[in-house]
Amino acid sequence: MQTHTSFLDDIIDESVEMQTMHPALFDDYMAEGWRLLGYAIIRHNFAACRGKICRTIPLRIRLQDLSFTKSQKQVLKRNADLKHLVRPIILTPEKEGLFLRHTARFRERRPETLAAFLGPNASRHPVKGYELSVFDADERLLACSYFHLGEKAVSGTYCFFEPEVGKRSLGTYTMLQELLLARDMGLDYYYHGYCYDVPSQFDYKLNFNNLEVMDWKSGLWEPHQRMPVRQWDKLVNEP
Repeated sequence: MQTHTSFLDDIIDESVEMQTMHPALFDDYMAEGWRLLGYAIIRHNFAACRGKICRTIPLRIRLQDLSFTKSQKQVLKRNADLKHLVRPIILTPEKEGLFLRHTARFRERRPETLAAFLGPNASRHPVKGYELSVFDADERLLACSYFHLGEKAVSGTYCFFEPEVGKRSLGTYTMLQELLLARDMGLDYYYHGYCYDVPSQFDYKLNFNNLEVMDWKSGLWEPHQRMPVRQWDKLVNEP
């Protein structure tokens, strides 16, 4: 995929203050390319990646006939010894510490606090918000992910995990658990944010079956072929 700059004349950069809304209205926002970020609901069709402007691509996963890849099934099996707990969002110093250890690995745009992604009322604004906490046998918190429930859709809001257990792929594991939960609830879509039209650290979001992408101009969602995880940092200098 190539970077485009000609879209600057039709730029989208919008923000709505976080507020309580009906779950069906939340579904409508998600279907129009909005996402949650801290104290606001936002959408933008551009971003900065490695100092250059690129396009954002809204993503979602169709939950009907949900299926996982062989490697995703292996992630579930590899973490079968862990236990997880789903409950309304509760922000604690323990989770803030885990978040900071997680983000210390980032090379650019490193957030300083979990509040950059979740406001103090994230358990009820704009709709009911939940956390999926993952623990080892010694009750040590290893990962935490957050999601918000609409009427027929769920938004995966954020996830972080203990860097020292990176081989467990807990970011993928928590997302798979959220997908299973949403499917079992009879929901239609799982919205998992944006990727870029250039290779980036968000390419992992493309490695799912039943993937759909939104076209900013038409507002329509179309099926997109799953893209296996690639070493995006080795592709950035390719022509």
